[in-house]
Amino acid sequence: MPIFFNPPSVYFMHIPKTGGSATANWLRSMYRARDYIDLTIHTVAELSLERLASFRCYHSVHHGLNLMNMTSRSDLTVFTVLRDPLERSVSNFEHHRRQVLQHPERFSARIKSRANKDIVDIEYQQLANVVSTQSDFLGSRCDYATFFQKHRERSAAGDQSSLLQSHAIERVDSTPQQTFDRAVAWLRTMPVVGLTERFYDSMQLIADLIGAPPPARRLAANINPQRHDFHQLYRSTLHPEALAKLEQINRYDFELYAIARDLFEAQWARFCTRRSRRYSISPRLKMLKHRLFAVPRLLDRRS
Repeated sequence: MPIFFNPPSVYFMHIPKTGGSATANWLRSMYRARDYIDLTIHTVAELSLERLASFRCYHSVHHGLNLMNMTSRSDLTVFTVLRDPLERSVSNFEHHRRQVLQHPERFSARIKSRANKDIVDIEYQQLANVVSTQSDFLGSRCDYATFFQKHRERSAAGDQSSLLQSHAIERVDSTPQQTFDRAVAWLRTMPVVGLTERFYDSMQLIADLIGAPPPARRLAANINPQRHDFHQLYRSTLHPEALAKLEQINRYDFELYAIARDLFEAQWARFCTRRSRRYSISPRLKMLKHRLFAVPRLLDRRS
């Protein structure tokens, strides 16, 4: 078993409502603070290219391959987590609707006017990232270079508003089939393709990949506050008409998820026969330091 001080350099491709926030929180606890970054258009714009290329753990917050290319790193190990398309779609729909109702000042009048619509409303499905989102995030191509160049030009002219317009990032034209094919090709290069439905097993695969101990407790973050039973599926609460429409508009995601499931099962089978591909010292030292600092606080509470 190879032993390293630091875990490897990785790129976590976070797809919305797949358990990505919980995964990112755990990754943050495994890497040194200076080695970890939540990769967004804001953080990319604020960093020099030299600093952007210096991290060891990139958490891509809902951005894909083209933003990863901005790091100029060819050595990054990429992994992701996918979710049953119907469950992910409903979860994202409910999350988007909560955000609109709780923070109406952040959204346009068009979006606010449709926030109370049913999930079968076609226009709101597009606004709430319900349509084949996983294929789209993994397979779409976006021109980030032009976006950041325009931002620098606007910033130099005193306009700081361009970063708020992430929808202005130009997408390279492609058909849904081409986007799906690129998503499949990228997925097949990943050593770990996790599944939300097998989340703890997925975390064991990721932990083995970076040489860190797996989480000792159930991870959860950014969850639906009205959902108390996590074993209950959204599918069981939907009208047959809504089910049929969601399955139809997510047909590419269902194909992608079937492939992801096969990849996961193959990776899990290999893991069960050959664990501990690497051993990283740094995450264990960080965990030990956290426990040592927690002891005085625990004693203070007991006294």
